[in-house]
Amino acid sequence: MLTKLQLTGLIGCLLTVSTSCASTKPIDVGSNHADKTNVASAVNDTAKAALLPAHTKLLPADNKLLLFVGQDSDTIAQYQQAIPQDKLEGVTLYTTLKTADANIALPAVYQSADWNSGEVSFSKTLSKAPKAALAIGLAFDSCNDVNHSENIASGAYDASIAKLADYLTSLAPRQVFLRIGYEFDGPWNCYSPSSYKQAFKRVASHLNKRNLDNVATVWQSAAWPDPTIAGDNRAQYSFNNKNHLNDWYPGDEYVDWIGVSVFYRDLKQWAYTPPYTPDFAQQQILQFARHKQKPILIAEAAPQAYRTGALTHSYIQKNTQKPISAEQLWQDWYQPLFDFIYANQDVIRALAYINTHWETQGMWHCAEDASPPNDDCRNGNWGDSRVQANPYIQQKWLEQISNPQKWIQAE
Repeated sequence: MLTKLQLTGLIGCLLTVSTSCASTKPIDVGSNHADKTNVASAVNDTAKAALLPAHTKLLPADNKLLLFVGQDSDTIAQYQQAIPQDKLEGVTLYTTLKTADANIALPAVYQSADWNSGEVSFSKTLSKAPKAALAIGLAFDSCNDVNHSENIASGAYDASIAKLADYLTSLAPRQVFLRIGYEFDGPWNCYSPSSYKQAFKRVASHLNKRNLDNVATVWQSAAWPDPTIAGDNRAQYSFNNKNHLNDWYPGDEYVDWIGVSVFYRDLKQWAYTPPYTPDFAQQQILQFARHKQKPILIAEAAPQAYRTGALTHSYIQKNTQKPISAEQLWQDWYQPLFDFIYANQDVIRALAYINTHWETQGMWHCAEDASPPNDDCRNGNWGDSRVQANPYIQQKWLEQISNPQKWIQAE
């Protein structure tokens, strides 16, 4: 189910569901990642005048933020039980679009699925959160597989897309944020810009014909700072390419929201220095969203390589744990995330947090002192991101997301 392709021994930053694995002014970047971050930040500071149109699809009212919790049915249920104070305004689940046979399409939607990372059951989770919005990660990654993007674009999977549209129609009036081929520029997905854009358009066009007022399409970047893991294909995944986002963009008429993955804001979790910082990529996405006047969903976020329960910290590329206090963990990762959101709330309007004990799930297990790729650490070091695993983290979390001035509160 949820897995990543291992590329040159390094792992990409976000979830990839797999059975194996318009124009805008570009930023002129500097010669090193520090200069690039400064340039991007300067552009960001001068671009905030752009306002989101009032007709923006599923835009939270009163300039508030919408919170999703994911990512499998088991951990969502555990969050609900441990933190009843949060009435769960949104949930995140995953499925795939990888077959022309509508009878077996969309695993986890009609029948539960388990990709060695917790059970995913749309019916089970949605029955326990009847009013929650739903963010769906729809994957058609093609590494070591047929080119699903091309098949979708050609119409070969239209029957399966129609089945998806039927399901989304049945969910109304529940709000649905559909992340079509999420993390399009993550090298581990093996998408190419041309076929990816055509596939996105094909899915979005099917939904547009239905006039589904409850469904918004999401175009999600991985904001991954090391395109070199893609080898000879590195150029198409690099934010050093001034036209990077333009090259992948399906078009304003097909995209309702822009998504971004935020597993790190700086390099505390990195065992080496990548070509540019995560912030550099994230700032370009902010600029792009402001230019396009599209809201941003932080579609996947978790303190990768930290352990909230054990209170340790390591690197995503090597599991060498060192003690850390709950206060420092909050200051290292959580507070910078919330600061980032609030500083850019003109476009950032939703957050999807992954509240999972990754290490207990076979797909994400990484043995002590291990590095990917090997059998003891196949997909990198992920840790434990459950906020309820530490009283201090839970308290600080609730102080943030329970603020009715900033966050939507479920009844």
